This record gives sequence, structure tokens and C-alpha cells, in this order.
Amino acid sequence: MPPPGPPPATSPSTTGASHVLRPHHIVILWVLMSGLHPLDDAVMPEYFALALHRLMLDEIAEVKPPRSYWDILGEIKKASHSVPDSAAMEMVQSLSMLAQEFQTPDDLSSFMKTLPASYLEGDDDETPRSLFGYFCHRCHVSFLKLSIAGIARLHSDLLEWLKFKADPRFVTPPGYAPIRKDIITNDYQMFKTKYDKREYATAETYALFMKGVKTADNNIANEGLRRFFEQKFHEGSDSGLRQHAMLNLARMYYLRRETLACRKILEEAVTTARTAGDNETLQHCTSLLHRLPLLPTERGKKPIINEIQPQIHPLEILHDVQKLLIVEHQQPLTAAYEKILQAIGLYDHYIDVQGGLFMESEQYAQHAVQSVVWNFFGCTNLARIEEDIVISFSEYGGEDNTRLTVILNQAYNKARQGKYDAAVSGLLEPDVWRGLDIADYNIWAGEIWHILALRASRRGQLRQLRDYLIPRRPDIGYSAREYQWSKDHPIGSFLRDPLHEVLMIRRGDQAHTCVDQLLTALWHAEYQGRYAIYRTAIILLADVGLEFGMTKWSRRILDEVMPQIMSENDLEQKGFALFTLARCTIAAGDSSRESLTESIRYLEQAERCFATLDMFTAQMDVEFLLSVVHHNLDAPAQRDEIAQRHEDTRMKREEAHICVVEEWIEDTWTLVSDVGTAIASR
Repeated sequence: MPPPGPPPATSPSTTGASHVLRPHHIVILWVLMSGLHPLDDAVMPEYFALALHRLMLDEIAEVKPPRSYWDILGEIKKASHSVPDSAAMEMVQSLSMLAQEFQTPDDLSSFMKTLPASYLEGDDDETPRSLFGYFCHRCHVSFLKLSIAGIARLHSDLLEWLKFKADPRFVTPPGYAPIRKDIITNDYQMFKTKYDKREYATAETYALFMKGVKTADNNIANEGLRRFFEQKFHEGSDSGLRQHAMLNLARMYYLRRETLACRKILEEAVTTARTAGDNETLQHCTSLLHRLPLLPTERGKKPIINEIQPQIHPLEILHDVQKLLIVEHQQPLTAAYEKILQAIGLYDHYIDVQGGLFMESEQYAQHAVQSVVWNFFGCTNLARIEEDIVISFSEYGGEDNTRLTVILNQAYNKARQGKYDAAVSGLLEPDVWRGLDIADYNIWAGEIWHILALRASRRGQLRQLRDYLIPRRPDIGYSAREYQWSKDHPIGSFLRDPLHEVLMIRRGDQAHTCVDQLLTALWHAEYQGRYAIYRTAIILLADVGLEFGMTKWSRRILDEVMPQIMSENDLEQKGFALFTLARCTIAAGDSSRESLTESIRYLEQAERCFATLDMFTAQMDVEFLLSVVHHNLDAPAQRDEIAQRHEDTRMKREEAHICVVEEWIEDTWTLVSDVGTAIASR
């Protein structure tokens, strides 16, 4: 899963071994001294003081770029409006005219001399400690180290910063330019410690690398990573971090699905980590290597399943579920659930015992994986519950890959139920795509493409599929058999490929020639627990049984699975099953009046299913048989009505076939392209 996004590259780090005073530090100090000191005197109202505490803690923590002067002033004004108090209003008034309090460098020096009154110095454990006190002490020491020229420069930057209103993401604010720590040219400080005399490692260049990863810019990413690991991390001559650099580079290639480059880098990283004795990085490299697909020369081999080890991350165990879900590996879905349970237990141990870093997306990853497995089981209601857990408790508008995966799965399930517009419009919501990087954007765009391709194939819009959608397909996995009849380009599944061939041959009324393939696929589906595919295979088997005259047997096996089909309510499978059940009912009853009457309700339900899905050809087949049934029941009025519906459906099919590209489809794909352009240009 993608790591948290980098801060803006124009905002330098204010933490580290050497502390540099910046203009926003002066404003924070002024707020602390004016609004929260001394703590014993409750001058400010409680609500206003609480708002100041929250604002100051957020700024002092320095976990994100500092606010501008106008943002800080706006937050404090907002808090003062809810509490009409004279002391709060006076503080806001003074803060709005802060430039008048620091007209000269002497005014700044006088203010900084008052800082020692805000904290207590002492080495004993009984001395009270405060985060605010530590901050004031640190800023005071940093100010004492400044030269006269440094104080004048800080004062000038402060006055300019108080007027600065441009976007700091694009323009470096005054006072935030990097300070060179060259011994000869550095006149900024009078007193220099060891850390003030040379440059030590900072995170800015790694943020540049992450920006390159998010925007798919190879040059920026490679240059940022090189510059980061070329920095001085300690006093030794060799940083000993080469394996970390190679792991980051391999991860970038992995996200871009450049598997050959990723494998080459990882093999070298494994050797480097083993030589350096870095077992933890060695485990990460090995686990990532196990994620890569098998080479063409390794075809037929089973994928490597990770064993639980001290240094392994829980998500690596969870990723093994993907390997177990591949049909060709012939593993039952119960094996996937065993891995999920192992991952859950290992995650609890990783957080509670090993003290691992807690990430919300990792906590809900197992729910997302469970939803996928339940879908393979054919239990979509349970899958929806797991998806709702992720949606309810994860943060929207971010770059959480777990949440994105669940949203994409929900959208595709909506599309399978005929709600194409709702599925696409849900994915186009800004909260879904605004935090994505290029790798996740490709997945997001690919899911929209799949929904549009599914709609076009169901409606019979082959020209729109071939001439517009396929040439614009994102870099995603695709097989021609997924959305159109094709003798070539197999999916690569010994469950879906045989069923596809049965359906193709069935169109020529020759389905009885592929019974062996159908029975083999049926056995594998039942053994592996893939009951969604199993139910489809049973319907086809009943259809083939009709060609052999096994009418009562076909009716019986369909009756056994109809409760599952009706409860799952997959409209396409349900419509196909009801249509086949109606034919079996008529054939098993020797076209008697009772069997014809019974088949009507099945055909009417099937017609509604196919009408909802816009499957015009299948709807016409149902309506044709329904009109024949009414004709044999001597109901000419109903027969003529259904015949007219059949003609209307035929006209809709012709209109859909003639249309090369619909306007809203073109507008949707233009918007998807614009989103990709905006993400790449960040």
C-alpha cells in the first residue's frame, strides 16, 4: 500500500539536530506568552484557552508544514468570536498589529529575553515539564546562538513574512530559505555547535523522491532518492544504508508494475542486506521478491507462501491470500481464510507486543480482503458487510489504497446490477480520486473503463467497445473474452475459459459437444468453493441436459440451486437461471397447460432482470418465448402486447448498435483524463 504523501518540497524541515529559528516560531512564542502564560492566572476564557492549546500543539508538533501568519490569525479570530471576552479580543487585536511590536531588531531581542520566564531549568525529576516549556527553551537557545547579522536577518524575514499571502506550495515564504552550514560563509550564527558546522541528513530530498513516485516522474524520483542517501547520517564514512535505498527503488518499480527491474534491484538488495547483517531489511526485500509473478521459465511452479517469522510484516501474510485465490493453483478458499486468520493474529502481536507503527489502513486491510474472498464464495451479503466496515471507519479523500479497493469493488457490483450511472458517478466523486497517486489513479481509471466496457458489451454496443473504449484502455489487465466472444486470447482460468467456450458453442446449438469441459469446470468450482461460478455452471449443465432430453433431471438440479441464486440476486445470473428454469418446466411438463402457466412467472421475472441490465438480446429471447407461451395458452391480447415489447426492445438494440460513442461516455472519459493530468502535474 502506498505510504503517506510527502509535504510540499518548498517547506524545509524545522526539526533536526540543528534548530533554525523561523518567522512562525516567533508568532507561536508571542501567542504562548500573551495567551497562555502564566498558566496559574486564568485570564482567558476556558473555551478560548482550549482552542489556543490545540492550535499551539498542532504547530509545535511540526508534523506538517507550518501555517502562515494569516492562517494563525484567522484560527484565533474564529475561536474568539464564539467567546465574547475582552481579554480574548485584546489579544486578537494585538496579534493583528504584530508588526508594530517588532519594528526594530531591538524589539525582537527584548521579546526573546523574556522567554526564560516561561520555563524552569532543572535536572531533578521533580521539576515540572511541559512541551511548551521545551519549545520556548529551544527557541531561546537558538536565538542566543545568532549573530548580529543573523538577528537582523530574522527580523527582516519576520516583517516580510507577516505580509506574505502567496501560496507556500509554489513560492518560498520569506525566512524559509535553506541555511548553508558552511564554516567559512556562515555568518548567521555566532556560536556554532558540531551540528551547526556541517550538513546532516534531512527529509526534504526523500519528500522529493516520494513526489516523483506519486507523479510517476522517474527523473525526480531517482534524483531525490540518490540525494537523500548521499547525505551524512552519522560520523562514519559508510552510511550502511545502501540496502534501504535499493528497497525504496525496488518498491517504486513494483508500484509501476515494472517487474523485471524490480526483481533485478531486489536480488542485489538481498545480497547487500545479508552482507550488512540487516535482517529486518532482508526480510522486507525477500517478502517483496515473493510478491512478484513467476518468470516464464518458472511456469508450472507453485508460488512461495510466506511463513510467520519475527521480522515479517502482517500484510505480507495477508498478501499470500492473493496467491491462494488464483484458480490455477487449485487451492480451496478455506486455505485463504486460514491465511487471513494468521494475518489478524500476527497484526495484533505486531502492534501490542512488537510495538509496530499503527496505521489505520493496515488495520482494516483484512476486512477488505475478506470481502473479496466472500465474493468468490458467492456470499455477496457478507462481502457487503466487510466493505461497509472499511467505508465507515476509514478516512475519505485520502490516499488509502484499502478504502479505494473497497469503493471500486462496490462500484463494479453496482454496475453488475445494472446501475451503471450510479457506479460511474460514485467513482467520479472528488473524495474518491483527489488523494490518489499515479499508481492508484491507474487502478481507479481502469475500474471506470471496466464498467463502461461491461455496459457496452451487455447492450451490444460492439462498435463503441472496439472503436472507442479498447483503444483508450488504461494499463490494466484485460482479456478479450471478458466482454466479447473470442476464440483467441483465453483468460487463463480453467473455470472461466471452459464456461466461455460452452456459451460460444451454445449459440450454435452445439453445447452437447463440450460436456466434458463443463463437468471439469463444475468439479473444480465445487472443490475450490467458488459457488458463484458453480451456480452458473449448474445452469449451463441444465441447459445442456435439455438437449439430451433429460428434462426432469435438468429441472431437479436447477431447483436445488435456485434458492441460492434468488438470495444472492445477481441479476444476470438470476435472469439466465429463470429463463432456463422456464424452459425446463415447459419441457418437463410436455408443454401442458399447467407447465406453460407456471413458466410465465419465471419468464416475466427474467424479462425484468434483463431489462434492468439493458441486455437487449437476452431480453428479446425471453420475450419471444413468453409470447409463444401466451399464444399456446390462447391469450392473443397478452401475446400481442409482448410482441410489441419485443419490437421495442429490438429497436433499442438497433439504436445502441448504430451508436459509435455516446456523448456522456465521451465526457466521462475526458474527465478521467483531466484527473490524471492534474495528478501528474502536482
